[in-house]
Amino acid sequence: MPSRFIPVMRSDELWDGEMQGREVSGKKVLLVKLDGRVCAYEDRCAHLGVALSEGELVGDVIVCSAHHYRYDARTGRGVNPKSVQLKSLSVALEGGMIAVELEADR
Repeated sequence: MPSRFIPVMRSDELWDGEMQGREVSGKKVLLVKLDGRVCAYEDRCAHLGVALSEGELVGDVIVCSAHHYRYDARTGRGVNPKSVQLKSLSVALEGGMIAVELEADR
């Protein structure tokens, strides 16, 4: 299944300790920057698919606005409940841009 990196935003537009939702090639993506490192996930809660970008980043925990599911922002693993996991996307920083790798549709 081929994949590709797609530029999303300038790296200086995402501050440390911040998260932003963006649409990339028709897919909702959540970008999080902590300690200078950018992580990317599908912008949807594992519970009911609510956009996590509508929630908040509390320290290093992403909190869903709907039912307060919590995820480790560095790994995407569930904090509460522990049984859930966000879908991670690969990130590249090139030429001052944040780019993500999207899987091609099947």
